[in-house]
Amino acid sequence: MNERFYLGVDGGGTACRARIYDCRARPLGEGRAQGASVRLGVQTAWRQILQATHGALRTAGLDREILARTRAGLGLAGAVDPEEWLRVAAYPHPFAGVEVVSDAHTAVLGAFAGDDGGVLIIGTGSCGMALVEGRFHRVGGWGFPVSDHASGAWLGLRALRAALLCQEGLRPPSALCDRILRPFDHCSPAVMRWQYTAQPRDYARFAQEVFAAADEGDTRAKQLLEQAASEAAMLAEGVFALGAPRLCVLGGVGRALISWLPVATRRALVTPRGDAMDGARLLVQEPNRVPSP
Repeated sequence: MNERFYLGVDGGGTACRARIYDCRARPLGEGRAQGASVRLGVQTAWRQILQATHGALRTAGLDREILARTRAGLGLAGAVDPEEWLRVAAYPHPFAGVEVVSDAHTAVLGAFAGDDGGVLIIGTGSCGMALVEGRFHRVGGWGFPVSDHASGAWLGLRALRAALLCQEGLRPPSALCDRILRPFDHCSPAVMRWQYTAQPRDYARFAQEVFAAADEGDTRAKQLLEQAASEAAMLAEGVFALGAPRLCVLGGVGRALISWLPVATRRALVTPRGDAMDGARLLVQEPNRVPSP
């Protein structure tokens, strides 16, 4: 009757996933919602977190009343400093307690179950994180467009630039440019208006078109993926330089980029033991195994 539950949340820029666990760390159910990056605003992030949480409860066949007995660990994109973590945690919520860190912290915790290691997360944004001898070390991940190398948003922006150049005849026509401009009816002013309100996740939606065009043999798409792989390898080298003994590449774009990475980088990769939701659970269920961020 008084059983405690734990929630692990992975709030990325495009999607938010939540998994509910019992007191023995057994996963009971998962839910999904739209992006929960704090860049979208704390209120928006919480709305998506709760939507994903309610989905997890439905999957597990549990009532919402258990949230008062649930401690939630949140790993959120854009939550890069303690001030941001406290601001998110202070927002009204239904949980027994909340711990907040970045999604990079929870990713490295989950990938190595709290042991030393490094991750390179490449999704809507990108970031490298190492956990070495009880200390976290970060590389990149300072937000789009100034950082987030090799990310979906990074790829999308460059694909849009290339498409506009093709549209004006400054570069040769390509299948990639046709794919990118199709949603805009090949109208350059429409792209200009779109950018005024576009979020990183909006740019990132074009990344799949880059991969698809490369599979079709498009030269410009291949060049973009080669550039992205070079940027990703640079971040990987940075994670190793911080002392990480091993590395996982995570995120949808990251996994798709693995085959494009230099051979030496690919050989250094290992399979993660868990995911960011597992890492978020560790925050609240096994805090003795989690160093202070």
